[in-house]
Amino acid sequence: MDPFKYINSFPLFGSEAGYKPGLKRIERLLYYLGNPHQNLNIIHIAGTNGKGSTAAILEAIYKKAGYKTALYSSPHFFHFNERIKIRGRACSTYDLLEIVEEIKNAVAKMKKENYYQPSFFEIVTAAAFKYFKQHESEIVILETGLGGRLDATNIVSDTLLSIITNISLEHSQFLGDTTAKIAAEKAGIIKQNSKVLTAVADLEALEVIRAKAAEKNSKFIVLKDEYQKIKSSSSLKDNFIILKKIGQTEKKYKLSLLGEHQAVNTALALRGVEELKEKFPVTENEIKAALEDVYWPGRMEKISENPLIFLDGAHNPAAFKELAKNIHNFRSEFKNLHVVFSILRDKDLDAILEELKDFKSSAQFYLAENNSFRSISINNLVQTVKTKDFKYKSFKNLEAAAQSALFNANAEDLIIAAGSFNTVFEAGIEFMSKRIRGGENE
Repeated sequence: MDPFKYINSFPLFGSEAGYKPGLKRIERLLYYLGNPHQNLNIIHIAGTNGKGSTAAILEAIYKKAGYKTALYSSPHFFHFNERIKIRGRACSTYDLLEIVEEIKNAVAKMKKENYYQPSFFEIVTAAAFKYFKQHESEIVILETGLGGRLDATNIVSDTLLSIITNISLEHSQFLGDTTAKIAAEKAGIIKQNSKVLTAVADLEALEVIRAKAAEKNSKFIVLKDEYQKIKSSSSLKDNFIILKKIGQTEKKYKLSLLGEHQAVNTALALRGVEELKEKFPVTENEIKAALEDVYWPGRMEKISENPLIFLDGAHNPAAFKELAKNIHNFRSEFKNLHVVFSILRDKDLDAILEELKDFKSSAQFYLAENNSFRSISINNLVQTVKTKDFKYKSFKNLEAAAQSALFNANAEDLIIAAGSFNTVFEAGIEFMSKRIRGGENE
């Protein structure tokens, strides 16, 4: 059996049956798998943006400290297996096949009981829990998919720590049309008598999370209340994170991930490590070594010099706001800007372009459809970009768009691919193939 073909036979998010809120299906599925989600040491992470980077930083720290880490994240970048990792290593296809065989039998039992068919995400979540239990992971870093309260990952009943990175309007048709409503969904991951850590700045959303923490009798930690300084001095070459807790001395860390926004993600991870130090102690030297070692592809990832080429999975207005900040911060380090751009049709394109309005006159956009079934059509993309007065060219696919950007860019220019992880992967493959063939622009 092909495990990937089987997993992909279940409804994907964005398809008519792909979003199935509720925990009854995942609960039953895990029951037939022996409830592998129980009795795990879990850090559960929700939020609009920054979940993946925060999770990657935590994994790097605990791995460097010698713990058997488990990481569940989505989406994957290079290969499906990287969604499920032990000690930074992706689940092997052989191991995945064994687990999928068990899942197939469990799904058959559910069908006999007239349970609804699980979704793609529920199947993958179940596979991750099974893999983590089999490998006796010591600490599990669990990233939610969509929302929190009804997300398949929220089947867990106990956590060491819940982290809510930030809140902004996204997936409003599912999570609500205000930050307060979305916060209520994200805060659904908070467990009884646990701990909650957040960098949420929106006051309305923050109060919702605070109330939920109080209801659950959980310790509530707000990053901005404890830190006098959370700052990044990021360039196109390196990133130094400067943190100062109130009443303590300033600390400086070199971080392998670029971008100003990584300062908050780093602070969240380090504050989480501090909160769990009694059960999972980590030294300052291990933290420093881990931060210099973090690898998280497709997030302000530099893949080339001369011209500079960055891949960034920004896919909503809040993420593009951070991307625009980074471009401004790096402005002295490049001459012209080229943006390879494609998004999914369910994203707020108008709001995303509003975040990029300062680059109307200075940037050249290269527009195309990506390979996702959720991709915006090139006609709709062009029509909207055109009405906003951006300079653009349109292409039949991202391969051609990336080729054109490479052809037009000079050695001192900056190329950024953004809009979705499909976009940065497809464009990145083309950029990398040109480099492998010695095709860096002269």
